[in-house]
Amino acid sequence: MKKKLAGLDIRIQIGAVAFLLVLLGVAGYTLLVSPEHAQAAKLQQQTDAVDVRIAQRRTQLRASLHPPTIETADLFRLSRAMPDDVDMPGIILTLSDVARSAGIKFDLIEPVSGGVTFAGSYETNRIHLLFHGDFYGLSDFLYRLRSLVAVHNGVLDARGRLFNVDTLTFNVVGNAFPQINAELFVNAYVYGSAATTPATPTTPAAPPTSPTTTTPSATPTEAPDGATAVGAAP
Repeated sequence: MKKKLAGLDIRIQIGAVAFLLVLLGVAGYTLLVSPEHAQAAKLQQQTDAVDVRIAQRRTQLRASLHPPTIETADLFRLSRAMPDDVDMPGIILTLSDVARSAGIKFDLIEPVSGGVTFAGSYETNRIHLLFHGDFYGLSDFLYRLRSLVAVHNGVLDARGRLFNVDTLTFNVVGNAFPQINAELFVNAYVYGSAATTPATPTTPAAPPTSPTTTTPSATPTEAPDGATAVGAAP
């Protein structure tokens, strides 16, 4: 066997040795290096997953330290829907404008005496309205009034003040429909304004005065016709 190998060309011998070396290298890589490489790839995946969790946790911590920013536009819309003052002239003007847009006119728009109701952080002011006219025009007014403040897809849409129609009664005289007579009570909302009743100022006591003596007049005066003295018998 050795004689046969020795008789081969030197180039063939070198090629055979090189092939054996390559074969040994492949076998060594397959048996030793390849398993370690797979283990290293697995460890790298686990490390990447831990890094992702750490980044997520840091983001959550930053969000908890910095509260969400309140949009100025949201506050503006909220203050438009529920202002912090009554502004009764503005309430009457708004109702008149909405009625004009609906093509109607109210015979009376007035605040109800003692019609302020407090509820938590807001109050309602009761408005009295009288109407004589077209039923469909009044329906359009109610729709426009309700549409001044609405919520669309969780977003507040405030084009005016928040009103609530508390009661509505109407009647028809004879066969005059759609002409009707109607009476409405509407609530206008105010945020937090006068929810605290102002203290009633105390009137300071008048300083004591020294007694005075009145000297009766020597000449009696006649009472005018029809006058009656206080405490006199009838």
